[in-house]
Amino acid sequence: MSTTSPGHMSADFFQQILDNVPTPIFVKDKDLRFVFLNKHYCALIGKTEAELLGRSDADFYEEQAVAAYTAIDRRVVEDGELVKVEEINALKDGTHVPVMTRKARLTDEGGNHFLIGTCDDLTAIKKREEQYRALSETVPVGVMQIQEDGKVAFANPLVLAYLQRGVDGIDLAELSVMLGQPGGKFPGEPSRFEWTLHYQGGATRHVLVISSGWLLLTKGKTRSALVSIVDISENAELKRINEEILRLNQELALNMEKLKAAQDALVKKGRMEQMGQLTATIAHELRNPLGAVRTSVFLMERKLKGKGLDVEPQIQRINNGVIRCDNIITQLLDFSRSKQLVCKSDDLDQWLQTIIEEECKRMPAIVQITCELGLQNILVPFDGGRLQRAVVNLLSNACEAMVGNGDAPLPHSNANPEIRISTFCEKDYACIRIVDNGPGIPAELLAKIREPLFTTKSFGTGLGIPAIEQIATQHGGELTLTSTFGAGAVFTLKLPLFQKEEDAA
Repeated sequence: MSTTSPGHMSADFFQQILDNVPTPIFVKDKDLRFVFLNKHYCALIGKTEAELLGRSDADFYEEQAVAAYTAIDRRVVEDGELVKVEEINALKDGTHVPVMTRKARLTDEGGNHFLIGTCDDLTAIKKREEQYRALSETVPVGVMQIQEDGKVAFANPLVLAYLQRGVDGIDLAELSVMLGQPGGKFPGEPSRFEWTLHYQGGATRHVLVISSGWLLLTKGKTRSALVSIVDISENAELKRINEEILRLNQELALNMEKLKAAQDALVKKGRMEQMGQLTATIAHELRNPLGAVRTSVFLMERKLKGKGLDVEPQIQRINNGVIRCDNIITQLLDFSRSKQLVCKSDDLDQWLQTIIEEECKRMPAIVQITCELGLQNILVPFDGGRLQRAVVNLLSNACEAMVGNGDAPLPHSNANPEIRISTFCEKDYACIRIVDNGPGIPAELLAKIREPLFTTKSFGTGLGIPAIEQIATQHGGELTLTSTFGAGAVFTLKLPLFQKEEDAA
């Protein structure tokens, strides 16, 4: 082989280049004897350049290995075949080095053929492969390599356990169906999905399947996909248990709320029964003396009228006190009584108009009353006597909030007090809404205003709103309240359009 360097490069410089290429390189002549070696090839074989030049493979390698090397070398030199092969450099001294060998034919100016080859030491690669294989066989994840031609190149023991079969002869379409791919088409793109594997006897296993999609893992070979299978059966069971616990907790919380409501209702019922007995006694003990006082004042007024004694203001004050006491007794009786309602279907708008006209006569003239009755002659079942007390109480409360008991607005109220009354239908309810432009109710009092005996008035019983709410509830409806401090209050009394069968009975 000529050692003349190309161009102006010297042979020594060219040798330096080849020695510094980080790959073992060798050249053989047509008789397959070494005519060139770089230092990396000498290091791989463990021989010096002087020991190798002019020698053949038979001088260094085991006899069986030499036969295989020679057959390949002949094809390269004689036929010009390009060869890439994994093989073992089996030296006579017992050293075995796994290598990836690439061989090609070179021809010089004289037409002489040579073989040039490179060897890559696969020791580290093989070691890593062994480590990866050992790792794949011990991790708690199924790992497999599936080739595009349908062959399974690798499957760790956990995959075989999941599939409950070997991989020899497995069909890619069958495997695709087993992994939840409809039509037996394996996903060519990266994918991630959950699937349930069904076994004979009814057993199941819930798994997470992760596929890399088709990858060209080795140049010039069939594409492969790496598939991981993770058993998430326990996770799925834990999730189911957690969801069941959450449902039970929610059900328990709901039952606790119902139990508390039932307990509160029982306590309230007991208190109402006690209050009813006490109220009946108070009404009986107080109304008789109040009747005597009213009669006595009436007689005094007749005897003293026109005598010039100037006792009329005192007599009026006594009459006002008697009326107030009588109203308090009436509120107590209304709140504590458990008398069954007597409901009759009537034109609620027409009935309400009569009540409002009568009540307006008792209100201060400064309070403006506006009505917008929109039920359009709908017949609504209600107890006229009980509902009248509820409506009158709402109107009285609105009036007192704006002007007190006098005929002039309170300092903190609106200079033009107004009460707006409207009726309308909302779903299955007839609604009576009373809106005032008074001072409103502070936020801290909104929750307390429905509590019995709570009042901000110096002369009140704290039973007005609770009694109204009780009347609404007895009708099967409700009382709603909204208010913004400084912008008035809105009370809405809702009555069902249809009487319940048990109420009708």
